Amino acid sequence: MLAVTFLFFISLSSALNLFAPNKYSKGDKVELLLNKIESDHTQLPFHYHDLPFVCHDKTKKAKSMSLGEILRGDRFWESNYNLEFMMDRPCVRLCDMTTTRGGIGRADRLIRDGYVVHWNLDGLPGATTFTSENHISKYYAAGFPLGFVKDDISYLYNHVTLVIRYHTERDGQHTIVGFEVYPKSVSDHHCPGTTKDYQNYRLMSSKESQKDLPEKNLISYTYAVYWREDNSVTHANRWDLYYENDHSAASHKIHWFSLVNSLVLVCLVTLVVAIVMFRLLRTDLQSGPTIPMSQADFDINSSGSWKKLVYEVMKRPVGVLPLSILIAYGLQCLVAMVGVMVIFVLNSKLTFGQGSSANAFFNNHQGAFFTCSVVFLLASGFVSAYAGVIIHKILSNEDPNTLYQRRRVLILSCLYSGMLPFTILMVVLFINLFVWAKESSNALPFGTIVVLILLFAIIELPLGLLGGTLGNRVQFSPKSFIMKTHIPDKTSVAKSSGNRSIVMNPVVSVLAFGLIPFGIVYVDLLFIFNSVWLEKTTFFYMYGFLLSTVTLLVTVVGESAIVGTYLSLAMFNNPNWQWLCFRIGSSIGWYVYGYSIFYFVFHLHMSDFVSVLIYFAYMALVSCSLGITCGAVGVLTAMMFVRLIYGEVKAD
Repeated sequence: MLAVTFLFFISLSSALNLFAPNKYSKGDKVELLLNKIESDHTQLPFHYHDLPFVCHDKTKKAKSMSLGEILRGDRFWESNYNLEFMMDRPCVRLCDMTTTRGGIGRADRLIRDGYVVHWNLDGLPGATTFTSENHISKYYAAGFPLGFVKDDISYLYNHVTLVIRYHTERDGQHTIVGFEVYPKSVSDHHCPGTTKDYQNYRLMSSKESQKDLPEKNLISYTYAVYWREDNSVTHANRWDLYYENDHSAASHKIHWFSLVNSLVLVCLVTLVVAIVMFRLLRTDLQSGPTIPMSQADFDINSSGSWKKLVYEVMKRPVGVLPLSILIAYGLQCLVAMVGVMVIFVLNSKLTFGQGSSANAFFNNHQGAFFTCSVVFLLASGFVSAYAGVIIHKILSNEDPNTLYQRRRVLILSCLYSGMLPFTILMVVLFINLFVWAKESSNALPFGTIVVLILLFAIIELPLGLLGGTLGNRVQFSPKSFIMKTHIPDKTSVAKSSGNRSIVMNPVVSVLAFGLIPFGIVYVDLLFIFNSVWLEKTTFFYMYGFLLSTVTLLVTVVGESAIVGTYLSLAMFNNPNWQWLCFRIGSSIGWYVYGYSIFYFVFHLHMSDFVSVLIYFAYMALVSCSLGITCGAVGVLTAMMFVRLIYGEVKAD
């Protein structure tokens, strides 16, 4: 419902032209915004405006940004670049910047670390242009290099040629559809286009020390602007060049191939579950007495011995409160995750990797992804508290129609709705201390932290209290399978067998039951890791594939929990299925974290402590949350399975 409402808001806003594209006429001012610099070798971006070797203008101010843009790491600032629509400027002198030897040393280190510059024009990031291998098409990579290194000497790019492409609309006005940046290094104040012979602006070699540099160093910054009409690109599909590259077609094929393989795996697991349900359960349910009437009835080697555990499987598991909190945590995470994906899939009209035009709204509002995530995270607290109170009653083996006291509902609701956002907030604030100490632009401002805390206190907790109160008042029909299998604690219980198997060993069960779920998500994990950790963008647009993968993942986790539950009950007469199923479901979290270690070693090139800390802390949070989510799915599926099969058990 929330996803539909959110999508309706987007559609209504589009219909009312609240998010209509900016249109320009000749001579109109066009604002170029400075953003940040970042590198593939570190997780520490910096404000471009704060660099000691670039042009500064105290009259320029920071631009206001949305919460999503701040969380994304954007830090927009006004610039001195004077751009007038359709007015070419072959050479403009921006400023003569005098910097210290420390500024030169800072520039040298940033260039050697591979930092790229991010600017923004009409919502488009300044891009480096590449030509495909067949030289037929081109594509964009967001950002442009700060400089380059040649023969162990670093050089600074102090001149940029801006090529801005526009599309002529039917009303005669124009929209911007491309923002290309071509940087060059020039040793003097002349633009490269005005002189044929020029040298690059040399900084220093790795063998030199900062002490060998002059105390004061002059850097001349220049730029050129060219406007080019390009009616082959419209405002709706102007982001396509940022997504398409030499590997796009192969990526689509890989996703389809992976999806087919995942379907085959799910079908195999489904077949196993069908055999369990049809051959074993049907045979056992049709044979002999079902509920043990005396101690002599407990023969664990007899057919249908799982039925004799009817009293024990309904008992309270060890740690009801922690288990119910984990289930509520997983439910909230699942609802928020699926909600965000549904929004993107519906907005893209169910496209499966068909380019960016279908996601035009989110592309033109890059912070919308994080804003949407925060909204769903807060709203899903209602669901987690609502379901958490009901699940707590069931796991406690209390009458589901019993009303808890208000104080108890208050405490449980806060725990169920607040655990996930509280955990995320604590991890973010912990990492923020280290990022702030490094003066990185990714450090959250104090005002943003206050806003997040207020959102948690004013929206999340009240929604949780409402959900918990409504969940406490839910009344189940006596014919419900939940009510039919309710057995009070005071009832005499059967003794479980001491049988143990290596299959039920925690390590073995994690390795065995986590392999197939990980195989289903592996390909999507690779693309997401590349997008987040290597490219550092939200340019992931294959949400149709991702939603399909999550659906298959939930299916196979639920089916694995059913298989594990039946093995525990029928083969080993172990009635403690709750934590077993949670362990089975959460096993994928260990695989994902193991894969993150592999990815760090073989794909990333981080060396500084803070970047490594950021990577492994966030991956621990993601892996833990994914594991808990799948663990919750496993427990809930097994709970339905157990109550359904024991609901069929009748005493003679």
